[in-house]
Amino acid sequence: MDFDRLRDLAAGFQPAKLLLVALDLGVFDALADGPLGPSELAARIGADPRATEICANALVGMGLLIHGERGYGLAAAAARWLVRTSPEYRGEILRHIHNTWERWAGLESAWREGRPAIRRESSSPTDADEPARRHFILGMENVTREVAPRIAELLPLDGARSLLDLGAGPGNYCLAFASRWPGLRVFHFDLPGTSRIAREFVEGKPGADRITFLEGSFLEDPLGGPYDVVWASQIIHMLGEDEVRRLLARIGEVLAPAGLLAIHDHFLDPGRTGPPFAALFGVHMLVSTERGRTYALDEVEAWGREAGFDPDGRIEYGRGPRILLLRRRSA
Repeated sequence: MDFDRLRDLAAGFQPAKLLLVALDLGVFDALADGPLGPSELAARIGADPRATEICANALVGMGLLIHGERGYGLAAAAARWLVRTSPEYRGEILRHIHNTWERWAGLESAWREGRPAIRRESSSPTDADEPARRHFILGMENVTREVAPRIAELLPLDGARSLLDLGAGPGNYCLAFASRWPGLRVFHFDLPGTSRIAREFVEGKPGADRITFLEGSFLEDPLGGPYDVVWASQIIHMLGEDEVRRLLARIGEVLAPAGLLAIHDHFLDPGRTGPPFAALFGVHMLVSTERGRTYALDEVEAWGREAGFDPDGRIEYGRGPRILLLRRRSA
C-alpha cells in the first residue's frame, strides 16, 4: 500500500458524509425534473447558496452530479439510485448508514471499553425511534430486493410445507419463498414495530396470502412451529456468543425432525480476518450492539452440533453474505 492509498483511507469519511447529507437535504430529488442553478437549488432544498455551490461542485467531482450551462443536473447513477421516484431507488439503506454515523464516532470509546458509546435498551437497530426504524427496515428492502429471489432458487426447499423467516424484516424473503414455492406456507417473525412496516410492504404482492405474521423477540417469545425450514438472515451478528447458542437451541425445538436451518450472514473465514467486509462489519457490530460481532462459519457449525444439528452444506452466491446450512438430527 502506498501513502496515497493510506491517505485516501484516512479521508474516506469526507465523500461519504457529503453524499449522505446531500441525500438527507433532498439534493437529488430537487434535480429530478431537470437542472438548476446554485441559487435555485439552494432555494429548493432550503440551504445557503454559497454553501450549495461549494458542495454541488464537489458532488460533480464525485460523479454524482453534472454541471452545464443550465446549472447542476443528475449523473446517471444518482438518477437511478438516489431519486425517490426512481423504481431502482436505494436511498433508504444509505439513510440507515447515515443513522449509524454517531455510533462510529464513538469507536475509540467502544474499542477501549468493549461496549458501544451510544447504548440502547435493546441491541436491535429496529428498536430505535420510528424514522430510524423505517430507514433500517426499508434499507433492508433495498439490499434484498434482487437477492431474495436468487436465494429462493438456491435453497433446497423441495417438499417443504412450512418455513419460518426469523427476524424477517421488510418481508422480501417471505415474498420470494412464497412466490418460488407455491406449496409453502411462510411465517414472518419479527418485532411489532418491524411487523407493522412489513405488513404494509407485502400487502397485495404475489404470495402475500400465504404469509402469516408472528410478533415477538426471537430469544424470548414463542416461535410457533414445528417448521420444515427456518431461515435466519442477518440476525446472529447482533448477538453475543451465548445468545447465538441459545437461539440455535430454540430453533432446534421448533424444527421438524431432519428440518433445515439456513443461516445467512456476513461469515468470517477460519482465520477471522476476512473477507474484508465481514471483518469490518464486525467493527460495526462493536459500535452498534452490546455483544454482537461477525462469526466464522466453522464456529457456528460447532455450536450447531452442540444444539443437535449436522452440517448440511454452504452456499456462496457472489460477493458478500454466505449461507450456512444445518440439518436437525432425526433422533
